[in-house]
Amino acid sequence: MSEKEFEGLISSEVLRRKRKLEAFEGFIKELLQDAPFLSAAQIFDRLKENFPDLPEVSERTVYNTVHLVREREDLPKTLEPTRQMAKVPDCEYGEKAQVDFGEKWMRNAKGRQIKVHFMIMVLMRSRYKFVYMQNVPFTSRTTVFAHHLAFRYFGGVPKKVVYDQDRRMLVNENYGDYVMTDEFAKYVKSVGFEPVFCMPYDPASKGQSEAVVKYVKNNFLAGRTYVNIDSLNDEVLGWLERTGNGKVNSSTRLVPAEEFKTEQLELTPYVETMEEPELEAREYSIRKDNTLLYHSNFYSLPLGTYEGPGSKVLVVKNVDNNELEIYDPKDFSLITRHQISLLRGRYITKEGHASNRSRDILESEQILRTFFNEWDDDSLLSRFLRALKNDRPRYYRKSITSMAALLTDYDKTTAHTLLEMFAESKVYNANTMKEIAGQLADRMENLPKAKQINIGLSAVDITPEKRSINDYKDIIGKDEEDK
Repeated sequence: MSEKEFEGLISSEVLRRKRKLEAFEGFIKELLQDAPFLSAAQIFDRLKENFPDLPEVSERTVYNTVHLVREREDLPKTLEPTRQMAKVPDCEYGEKAQVDFGEKWMRNAKGRQIKVHFMIMVLMRSRYKFVYMQNVPFTSRTTVFAHHLAFRYFGGVPKKVVYDQDRRMLVNENYGDYVMTDEFAKYVKSVGFEPVFCMPYDPASKGQSEAVVKYVKNNFLAGRTYVNIDSLNDEVLGWLERTGNGKVNSSTRLVPAEEFKTEQLELTPYVETMEEPELEAREYSIRKDNTLLYHSNFYSLPLGTYEGPGSKVLVVKNVDNNELEIYDPKDFSLITRHQISLLRGRYITKEGHASNRSRDILESEQILRTFFNEWDDDSLLSRFLRALKNDRPRYYRKSITSMAALLTDYDKTTAHTLLEMFAESKVYNANTMKEIAGQLADRMENLPKAKQINIGLSAVDITPEKRSINDYKDIIGKDEEDK
C-alpha cells in the first residue's frame, strides 16, 4: 500500500490500543481540576478508594495516564497552596497581652529530675514580660493567681488578653460561643478585661507568647539547677529585669523596660487582692499494676493508665465530697474518682478498673503488705514477690493467693521467718511452701495459729521466740533437699 494508505491504517480506531485506565480518565481530570498539586501516587490511592473494581495496573501506568490527562487538559502540576502570612501591625499601648504555658525538666543538686511548669504573660506593644513558675501543673485556680501576680507586676491591666483554647480557662467552645470555668469567669468579671480565645491548633496567631515560652526554656531555665520553687520564682524575676525585659528586643529593636514606661500609663489600674491558693493538684506516679499510692492506700486506675516508667496522674482532694479526683496531666481530663478511705493498707477499686485476675493479684499483694507492714519496693516481701513472678509468671496468681492464705494464718514472727526461708532457699512452689510450714509446726511442737490459743495468755506470752534461719534449716534437714 502507499504511504498515505499505511498512515490511515495505523491511525484507525480498529488498530488503536485501548489504555487500561481510559475509563477512569474523567475521574482523574476532575481530581486535577480541583487539586492540580496532587501527585500520581495520591491519585492512584484515590482510584483504589473510589473504585473497588479497579483493574490491576502498575504505578508507571497510573503515572503515564495522569501525565496524559495533564497534557491533554492543560492542567500543569502546581504547588499546594500555603497559608499566606502578614505581619500584624502594632497595637496601641495598653491594648493587648498574650498568655501561654510551658514546661521543662530540670535537675536538682542530687541529679533528680523535676518538671517545672510556668505561665508567661507578655504585653504586645512593649514586649514587657512576666513569668510565674510551679512544680505542679496549673489548674483554673492557680491560673487565676498567676494572672493576679502578672497584673500586680505590670501595675495594671490591658484591655484584652489573648489565649489558646485551654481547659484551664474554658469548659467548652461552640463556634465562637465560649463557656469559661467558674473560677476564671468570676475573675474576668471582677477585673474587667476581655479574654480573646484563638482558633484551635493555630500557634501562629499567638507568635509573641510562643516566642517568650521558648525564650524562657532556652535562656533562663537551660542549665539551671533546681533548688525549690520559691527560689526559682525569685531568680526568674531577676532574669526578667536583667535580660527578658532589660535587653533589646530582636523584633522591635527597642528595650521592653523602656517601652513599658509608656505602656504602663495606658493600663487600667489593678486593685485586686488575693491570697496564694493551696496547690490543689499534685502529681503522683502510677504503679505498674495501674494503682496509685495515696496515704498508705492503693487506689485503682483503669487498665492501660500505666504507660511505662514515669507515668503520672494529677490528684485533687475534694474536701467537700471526701473524694480523690484523678486527672490526666496531658489534657486535664478526668480519669476516675474514689472515696477517700480513712483506714490504711487498703486496696480501693472500682467496677471495670481491673480484670478478675488482676484484682485477685492486687488483693493478695495488699493482704501480704498489710500483714507484714512492708510497703517499700526494696523490702524482703517486695523482692520475693518479684522473684516469684519472674520464676513462674503463668502461676503467679495461684501462688500469691495461696501464699497470702498460708502466711496470714500464722503469727507475724513465724510468718516472717517462713518468708525468709522461702526467699533464701528460692522456694516458689505453693505446695512446697505449705509442706515446709507444716513440718515446722509439727517438729517445733508450736501452734501456728494464735487464734487456737485460748488459755488467757497475753499476746506477749504466746509470741514465739525468733530463731536463726539456720535453726529452721536444721529442723527440716534433708526432707527439703529431697524435694
